[in-house]
Amino acid sequence: METASVLLTKNALLLFFLISFYSLSVQACDGDIAEAGNNDLYVVGYVNHPRVISYYRPLIERAYRDIGKDIKFESVGGEKGLRLLNEGMTDADVIRYDVVAEDGSNIIIVPPALSQGASYLLCIRGAECGREVINNPDKAIAVTTRFFFNMGAKPAELNANIFEFDDFHHVVYLLLSGRFDYAILPSDHSEESIFKQSGVEVVPLVEHRLVHVINKKHAYLMQSLSAAIAKQLNLQSSLDK
Repeated sequence: METASVLLTKNALLLFFLISFYSLSVQACDGDIAEAGNNDLYVVGYVNHPRVISYYRPLIERAYRDIGKDIKFESVGGEKGLRLLNEGMTDADVIRYDVVAEDGSNIIIVPPALSQGASYLLCIRGAECGREVINNPDKAIAVTTRFFFNMGAKPAELNANIFEFDDFHHVVYLLLSGRFDYAILPSDHSEESIFKQSGVEVVPLVEHRLVHVINKKHAYLMQSLSAAIAKQLNLQSSLDK
């Protein structure tokens, strides 16, 4: 009994340490962003998505380099990242669905579109798969934040049990580990074959343009940045052939 009590105390202390460390890390990240919002540092947010990190972030970095703009990247969540951008705490976001530039926001789109994307329904282990799943009250679906906004739907309009998570990788883990039979994730079509190789069935639900966005206080960059992005897309297209 004494051994069990000691073990429980150690586990509690470890849990307390991990929670405290995570809290301090988040506060430090928020502090860095807040500091950036108060000086001349140009901060570009991005979501923790493998394709964003490996493909779109380097492309955007090259575009800003072309116009002589020094930038700093900060990892931000889906919902939180847009709030920071709208409030001017960050200056841009690597890539978002075009629907984020809604009327009345401080977010503007820099053309051209980086790619075409969609919100995908992913189904595993031979589960029933089709658009009707999102309206089935017996189904549980893991999704990333801003799912309802991207789908143009309100929670009450869908009958499935929707569970929102901020991290793309966590949703993939929940799906592939069997915690959920269904997930809905944003993608630019490049990962479709990867999911299928993993035995996951893929159904596109809503198509969107994927675009680079900036806070409207930087509208003066629009023309030069647009030309730089177009140049990088053309160069990348040539390399991909």
